[in-house]
Amino acid sequence: MTVLELSLVRHAQSVSNAEGVWQGQGDSPLSDVGRGQVENLRRTIQGARYDLAISSDLRRAADTSKALGSPVEHDPAWREIDVGAWEGLTMAEVVERFPEQIDALRARRTFEIGGGETWLEVFARADEALGRVRARLPEGGRAIVFTHGGIIAAILSGLLGVRDRFPWPLGRMRNTGRTTLRFTEEAVELVAHNDDSHLPAELRQPYEPRPDQVLVRMTSIQSVRVDADTASADFNSAIKSARKTGAGGVVSVSGTSRQIADVAQASAAASSREFRFVAPPQGHSSELLLSKEHRMLLDYARPAFQI
Repeated sequence: MTVLELSLVRHAQSVSNAEGVWQGQGDSPLSDVGRGQVENLRRTIQGARYDLAISSDLRRAADTSKALGSPVEHDPAWREIDVGAWEGLTMAEVVERFPEQIDALRARRTFEIGGGETWLEVFARADEALGRVRARLPEGGRAIVFTHGGIIAAILSGLLGVRDRFPWPLGRMRNTGRTTLRFTEEAVELVAHNDDSHLPAELRQPYEPRPDQVLVRMTSIQSVRVDADTASADFNSAIKSARKTGAGGVVSVSGTSRQIADVAQASAAASSREFRFVAPPQGHSSELLLSKEHRMLLDYARPAFQI
């Protein structure tokens, strides 16, 4: 069976990221934190074998790709969404200057963001770029792409078949977070999502849940020696209880790898015939963000203990 593996890496923190302003296809350089993130990423991936290594040609992605320590192709197809006149503005400034576009965004209408690209255009560009990578890989081949949060989200939402939903069930791409996919003849498999375990705590970007949210940290353990149906019921009950008992905070639960994969599958509303969550290894952590309206996997199958 032909299996292709793809690792999607979001760029390290840029100056615009640090300043909290919109960046699309502007060429903001890496911040001091971003350069530290690249150095830690280098220790993890340098020397790894890839049949194909590609980067967006924007500086923040291209400089992140240097962590690989080997030649990387630069391809503008992997650039971030063009946000036009939103570039360099805070969200508050965008709301003030472009109220009609914010109304369109809330109504889920298609429009050129800041006069730049529409999401439909980004979807087409991302899908074409992904298709070219898959076509170039040999049987059993591996590729790594250094790109941007919007492009990774576009690809994942397309593979999941949830582009008509928002927010998307896999999101909030972290700087230098790695998402690993496997393509088989039968389905797409998600091995890991948003893995930034290569970063020390001071360089990470933990999500702080709002008062109406709770972050559930699920850690995979060995199978418990009790009735399978009872164990599954207890685990699912713990997930449901977290919404009530941990509002605005973090709740930790433990479950078997299969239980965690099943929760991820259900949260993404994905057909297991087309998109599968690979059961995480023992001792790996997955973070599920819950609110009244939706569920979102912030990460999946990352080592529970960072460096």
